[in-house]
Amino acid sequence: MHLQTIAMAVKFGDMLKRDSPEGREVRLFLYAIIAVIVLFAFMMGMFLLLFISVIGGLDGRGQHGFRSGAPTAFAVVDIPSQSLPVFLKAQEKYGVSWAVLAAICKTESGFGRDMGPSEAGAAGFMQFMPATWEKYKQDGNNDGRFDPYDPWDSVFSAANMLKANGYNTNPREAIYLYNHAWWYVNKVQGIANQYSSTMVPVGNGIWPCPAQYAQISSGYGSRWHPILQTNRFHDGIDIPAPEGTPVFAVEDGEVDWDRAKGGYGLCVVLGHAAARTLYAHLSGVAVRSGEKVKAGQVIGYVGSTGLSTGPHLHFSVYVNDRPCNPEEWLAVPSQNY
Repeated sequence: MHLQTIAMAVKFGDMLKRDSPEGREVRLFLYAIIAVIVLFAFMMGMFLLLFISVIGGLDGRGQHGFRSGAPTAFAVVDIPSQSLPVFLKAQEKYGVSWAVLAAICKTESGFGRDMGPSEAGAAGFMQFMPATWEKYKQDGNNDGRFDPYDPWDSVFSAANMLKANGYNTNPREAIYLYNHAWWYVNKVQGIANQYSSTMVPVGNGIWPCPAQYAQISSGYGSRWHPILQTNRFHDGIDIPAPEGTPVFAVEDGEVDWDRAKGGYGLCVVLGHAAARTLYAHLSGVAVRSGEKVKAGQVIGYVGSTGLSTGPHLHFSVYVNDRPCNPEEWLAVPSQNY
């Protein structure tokens, strides 16, 4: 049986070598099979990439809108001084990252150095096509005119467009609709990250403790750790309050964590539309993992568990798993009541 198989293989090889109609037909048949296999592998690869992207999009984390924090040193040098306030004001009004707006402006017109019109017909400080301008135009400086060459009008119009296209729900998709290219989205977000290393959730969170406990004993940023006796980055704020004081959810969300977490001690972590919040050093928890909660709902009680020198709430905010300064986002305590 094995000898017959070997003989057939040798005969088949001889046919491939011969420059005859039979040999050519066999070679064409093999090439066709190889082409089908390569095409199938390519299609399966594309399907796998699509599947991964869809699954990633269903996760929800990192797909929600954000505002940007303070400008970096690079932003102050790179962005014209007269333009920076325009981007900051647009963020304040529309809830769209000022750094993203600045990155779009740099990419589109070089901060007004080349305002077109382009070969495609786009013009102005943020390079709008005429029909798009008519749809989203804003009078940013309240002078009664709608001028795409005016930085205030153009930046406010771009912020209006991004917001209208779902920036708060999916910023990447909204940026994509500005230029219809994913390389453009990646470039804009890369520049935006250089302009502001911190990101703040869209909207405002309520104060996490009763209003009479509004003092912050230790702020966000580098500090001397009172227990470890070394300089450490403090990823949130500390709010002193008596043990047993109720702690509130700052926004609607879902409980991701409801137990001890290293130096944080007993803590609760909530997932929100645009952020995650952490409530640490608790004496007790009032919610369980997977539970839906409402803003203002009691989720735990102030304590001193973990690495703590006394009763207080440690409160942290994360956007895309990166910490940001809660003070830039929390509403003043008086708005709780």
